Amino acid sequence: MAAMFAISAAFISCGNEKKNAAGNEISDLQQVSFVKKSHKWFYLSPDGFNEVDLPQHAPQVMEQPWTEAIRISSASSVPSDKAGEGDFQAFALVNRLGLLAFSGGDIKLFTDTSYFSKLTADSLVFSDGLPVFYLYKSSFFNSSDADDGGERPFLLDFNPRSGLFYPLVSYQNLGMDNEEEIVGFFWNGESWTCASKKRKEQQIEFKYFIWQPLMNLTDLNPALLSSDSFLFKSATEDDYKKISMPLLFSSAPDRLKTLISSIPSKFSFYVTWRDGSGSSPKNYYQAGTGNSTLNAKGLAQTESGFDVIVFADGTTYLRRGKDGNISAFRLPLLQAGYSYGEVALSGQYLIVAWEENNFYKTKRSGFIQIDLEELIRKIEK
Repeated sequence: MAAMFAISAAFISCGNEKKNAAGNEISDLQQVSFVKKSHKWFYLSPDGFNEVDLPQHAPQVMEQPWTEAIRISSASSVPSDKAGEGDFQAFALVNRLGLLAFSGGDIKLFTDTSYFSKLTADSLVFSDGLPVFYLYKSSFFNSSDADDGGERPFLLDFNPRSGLFYPLVSYQNLGMDNEEEIVGFFWNGESWTCASKKRKEQQIEFKYFIWQPLMNLTDLNPALLSSDSFLFKSATEDDYKKISMPLLFSSAPDRLKTLISSIPSKFSFYVTWRDGSGSSPKNYYQAGTGNSTLNAKGLAQTESGFDVIVFADGTTYLRRGKDGNISAFRLPLLQAGYSYGEVALSGQYLIVAWEENNFYKTKRSGFIQIDLEELIRKIEK
């Protein structure tokens, strides 16, 4: 049975609206049948990834807290200024498993159990075109001895040529003890503003700091790193909030605002936007008048020729760089309890993560791969 896509060429009419699951009024996109060859479904497992006809037909798995489950925790395309230099155009970080690397329609999985088996992997960014991410242990859900008495890696990078992961900075390099965990950071391309927490009996102690490497990030090595290798200073909670808190959508870059300019101001949403630089994404919020807020992920990717935003319900906005035309369509409808998440572009292919969730727990997970050229041909018929 062919999947159903909702497609609207160029613009969404605001005159025909209906309520979505979040209680927001959204534009009613025309429903058209779409051929199966335009997309493929994949599910994730401890053994890797496999194709499946529909997400609900993936093998059943035991639900786990999202920090411990196999799921795509972060994804992005290679920064615009480094695109075309390596073998891969996009990456997706898979918690507890490894890193998916995309080259056009080809997909490879790279993994290393010494890093991924006991720790949570999150927050994919780039330095000098290489993917960098961080590891931490959820003290609330993870009781395993994740550090094994040695240095705990904080930042890792992946070298596409060797197919190996390399530790860059450890928790010990930053003067943190075994009870402290970094719970978030913002990388602006030069410095890292971090938040850490430490559980102490009946309370949690938070700490904030900024550190800046004095050499190329991907040249760092925990064994050789000393206080002379980076600048370090304390920060306040306000410092961290200023750089990490969501901004009003009115202050978003024009590239983002024009992409979804047809969405009415009464629509409530929260967008995580990657600008193509490889630094941490920024978040923008439109309050609207809806009963709840719908999340979206988006990125600007000039190398592929597309900018894209995907909402959790599958509503997608796509701009082609060569002509600036904006199309809106819906990804295949997911069953109740499933939602779309992280987004990346690999050439003419759009990759979008999907998950089956139960509150803070994740069950089945995977991703959909969509041939945008095939999709556009369908739209323009």
